[in-house]
Amino acid sequence: MPTYNSIHTAYGLQAMAAAEAAGTPINLTHMAVGDGNGNFVDLFDTMTALVNERFRAAINRVYQDPERNSKYTAELVIPVSVGGFTIREMGLFDVDGHLFAIGNVPASVKPAEGEGAFADTIVRFEFLVTNASVVTLQVDPNVAVATQSWILNNVTRSTLIPGGTTGQTLRKLSNADGDTEWADPDQANITIDTIEEKQELVDGQTVVTLAVCTTRGLALYVDGDRIPNDEWTPHPTDPTEFTFNTAIVGTHELICAQNEPTGSAPAPLERSKNLGDVESKSASRNNLDVFSRAEARQMAPSGLVAHFARSSAPTGWLKANGAAVGRVAYADLFAAIGTTFGAGDGFNTFNLPDLRGEFVRGWDDGRGVDAGRLLGSWQNAASPPIPTAGWDSVPGGLGTATQGTLITGSGTREISEILESVRQGTGSREITGINHPRNRALLACIKY
Repeated sequence: MPTYNSIHTAYGLQAMAAAEAAGTPINLTHMAVGDGNGNFVDLFDTMTALVNERFRAAINRVYQDPERNSKYTAELVIPVSVGGFTIREMGLFDVDGHLFAIGNVPASVKPAEGEGAFADTIVRFEFLVTNASVVTLQVDPNVAVATQSWILNNVTRSTLIPGGTTGQTLRKLSNADGDTEWADPDQANITIDTIEEKQELVDGQTVVTLAVCTTRGLALYVDGDRIPNDEWTPHPTDPTEFTFNTAIVGTHELICAQNEPTGSAPAPLERSKNLGDVESKSASRNNLDVFSRAEARQMAPSGLVAHFARSSAPTGWLKANGAAVGRVAYADLFAAIGTTFGAGDGFNTFNLPDLRGEFVRGWDDGRGVDAGRLLGSWQNAASPPIPTAGWDSVPGGLGTATQGTLITGSGTREISEILESVRQGTGSREITGINHPRNRALLACIKY
């Protein structure tokens, strides 16, 4: 397969070297095309002329590559009246008529006006220079020809119609021809149609060539799911080609949507990410005035015991019934209480505290009121002995109580009944058993 490119001639290379050394720039003024005598043209740096030159004229326009200062494009306009040959070669010439650079191109017919030609032909020559300062590109404004694309891009109604102020733009006021107005840009109403293209991706494919869309403002969907912009790379120079960063596995449907609102910027909230792509979760929570999971857990940390007026444990809680539960399933609770209330099977489980029918007493924790107690330890019921004499006067003693019940070895008896039997000498002056105040039963639970 032929290789098409452009090279500097030996003269061109010597001229650039001399220009850098002496500081005298080279002046490129003309461009020519030829037919190669009907054959593909092999390029050699010793060439001093085209194989068969068919047309030469002053360079119409030269522009510099915006991303590479040493790269230029020279433009030649072949009038509609010139033709009847096939273009296979082209060259750049300096002001002295010497061939500076030469290139070959795919065969392209330039018809004559009598053969059906109806427009000028534009030929563009891309070339590099060693230093942008050593080459001058002189264009004679008296012979320059405005191409159709240049007119469309530069000659607009705003340059032809007077009026307006600095910063304003000309826009349509209605659908009537000529009905326009000058207005500030922030008042413009713009509607952009989205262009879509559908293709089939095959197993192992990475490169996609677009037929309808371009990569500018492009959004990609594979089987309906949006592909983030950082998972595909547009071609650096060809806007109709892009590459997936990883090869496609299997066959999938690709939809390319151009001018979609999300095409020019990454999608910050994708449905499939379930808010996992929020840039700052902390800032988002602050804006919503909500707590994080960790903050919420601190308000009711694992190991907190509470009583509920219900028969079942609420979500996030377990009944404090001494059950053995999994150490992995309730890892936070296990980290908080460990095996304080029982080691379970010693490996997979641990026990919850059993608070059914129990009163909770504050842990002594070194105070000395209930010395010797360990955190979580159980304590049996106990009552102090009642003195044989003068017990009615004991401050705070049982002798001052006349209401309530005591559970004794012989069953539940009214306090007033026991007191009377003691006064009559028929009852024991030492009461043993469990004494409890009035109370109400609630369900004790522990936070896991």
